[in-house]
Amino acid sequence: MLTVKNLHVAYGDIQVVWGVSLEVPDGAVVALIGPNGAGKSTTLKAIMGLLPPRAGSVEFRGAPITGQPPHAIVNSGLTLVPEWRGTFSTLSVLENLELGAFPRRARPLKEQTLQEVFHIFPRLKERQNQSAGTLSGGERQMLAIGRALMAKPEMLILDEPSLGLAPLIVEDIFRVIQQINDQGVSILIVEQNVQLTLETAHYGYIIESGHIVQKGACADLIRDPRVKEAYLSL
Repeated sequence: MLTVKNLHVAYGDIQVVWGVSLEVPDGAVVALIGPNGAGKSTTLKAIMGLLPPRAGSVEFRGAPITGQPPHAIVNSGLTLVPEWRGTFSTLSVLENLELGAFPRRARPLKEQTLQEVFHIFPRLKERQNQSAGTLSGGERQMLAIGRALMAKPEMLILDEPSLGLAPLIVEDIFRVIQQINDQGVSILIVEQNVQLTLETAHYGYIIESGHIVQKGACADLIRDPRVKEAYLSL
């Protein structure tokens, strides 16, 4: 579904990503893990058109999307939930969700999708008229994911969905990620909670200093002594 080939990305003269290649098959959950500053979020920004790559290509459903503006990429069926949520604090929960349905593909299905989101996140339905700025961190993450789902994506990219959340809320978020995938949405996830990520994802890539240094089925990575030592504290 998503194919990234030999991606190079820089901030001005400082190159951060060096020749990253990865694939997300249709219906899969794929993890991109690595230490802070390794280039994970930069890779996601380049995929979504938020940063122009120096070299390389990105294809979604077989069509090139390299160089396209972010709104065009979202319209194609690929949606990002950014780090630190990005919800609009002064708008209500319902208004935030409705903003997510702006792509042409999503507008006719807005009311149906809204009910689907409320089914996944009953708490959002309870708080639909409440200002987003009054929500807890976990609720704001639910809102960010719900708003992304309103765009009717075929694939969802999640950047640090558990960042700053309490352990029990983190488990809830990962259950939701599994539920979304079970409904047929492909997922690419960047996440510091490596244990839960590898238990949830099907395939994983490890990035260090802007290079992919290891990849494989998550069932194999979670047993790998190098992964255990570096990321699982085992």
